[in-house]
Amino acid sequence: MIPRHPILIVDDDATAVELLADLLRTKGFAVSAANSAADARSILARRSFKALVTDLKMPDESGMELLAHCVASFPEMPVIMLTAHGTIESAVEAMKRGAFDYLTKPIQLDELEIVISKALEIKRIETENRFLREELDRKRSFLYLSRSPAVQEIYRLVETLREVNSTILLAGESGTGKEVIARHIHGSGTRAAGSLVAINCGAIPETLIESELFGYERGAFTDARARTKGKLEIADGGTLFLDEVSELPLKAQIALLRFLQEREVVPLGSHRRVSVDVRIIAATNTDLGALVRAGRFREDLFYRIQVIPITLPPLRDRREDVIPLSLWFLERFGTEYNRPARSISEGAQRILLDYGWPGNIRELRNVIERASIMEQGVEISPHSLTIPRNPIAPQRFDFESLGITRLHDLEEAYIRWTLERTEGNRTRAAERLGISIRGLRYRLNHETASH
Repeated sequence: MIPRHPILIVDDDATAVELLADLLRTKGFAVSAANSAADARSILARRSFKALVTDLKMPDESGMELLAHCVASFPEMPVIMLTAHGTIESAVEAMKRGAFDYLTKPIQLDELEIVISKALEIKRIETENRFLREELDRKRSFLYLSRSPAVQEIYRLVETLREVNSTILLAGESGTGKEVIARHIHGSGTRAAGSLVAINCGAIPETLIESELFGYERGAFTDARARTKGKLEIADGGTLFLDEVSELPLKAQIALLRFLQEREVVPLGSHRRVSVDVRIIAATNTDLGALVRAGRFREDLFYRIQVIPITLPPLRDRREDVIPLSLWFLERFGTEYNRPARSISEGAQRILLDYGWPGNIRELRNVIERASIMEQGVEISPHSLTIPRNPIAPQRFDFESLGITRLHDLEEAYIRWTLERTEGNRTRAAERLGISIRGLRYRLNHETASH
């Protein structure tokens, strides 16, 4: 059996500690042994352990003193005390001082295994919860970076929804952050203790969408071998995030509407009704109103799910956020990948600002992630940015101020403008213009000759 977790056992009885260590090894633990508190301190200084098991009474230093050392120096490592019957009061005192649990001698292996496993699981959950809280705080900081008045207004609205359980419809192009907003609403509200269950309505075959949402009984269909809860029931007490809700087939729309009216789930193949308390947050990147008019989305469901409508603007309409978001992503990826770049050159910033971002924040994130990995210096240079041939925002190209009156003038000005934004890099400019480097040279030479 492959060792699962490193455990340190401390006891002045060498025979007893080795016997206990051997038995725990058979259970899959990687066990080290120490015969005194001093030995334990020395080992702890060189190696890390998932848990420590120590005798309470030892000649050189008591288990209580070792406990105090571990609580101060290794707070993530649970300490389990071993004690004789006559020292139970001391063991209880040790728990008050930070011990995870205590066991009385003679030790039962199964009991010790259960206590160790429980300690490790609790520490795992605590670590995971701390990570999730940190991740949520990080995403909140990401949310509130925006300098766009329209986005700031959305965030003010979101803050008012913490205590509200109404259905929300998030609209906006792909990559504008709809799921991030949904997770923020869930994580900062009264349902944060419950689960947020996400389902992509466009990624599930039409024949399976109802069973995914409502669950099914054994034998409801060919492959239904056991009763399975649906996403609505799993999200009970929390939030169900319906991404791409416009892709719901009409039959599933009827079933979802019935649930929103009655708040009961009827699994496929069953007459049993299950009351479910869940908040619905739906998201769409299409115009649901147009789908309603085309008969592809039920009007009654449309009004049910957009009690609180929120529309997220595309990144091209909030260009003041491009650089702050880029720097936020750069800091994140620099730390994650241990890369040196922590700033963005002026030339690279101009490229980022001039690009149209059809993929919105998701595309920006991917571009900055790659740039962070590829860049060898301390700031992102234009060379490190890989941006597709440019949907440059036409409104940023001022024809009148450039004195353009002929098609030839337009081409010439556009080439010069692109060269400025690639800091004179002809290879980059040719890539962005969608022509070969030879074609660019020809146009530049022809332009020089014409003057």
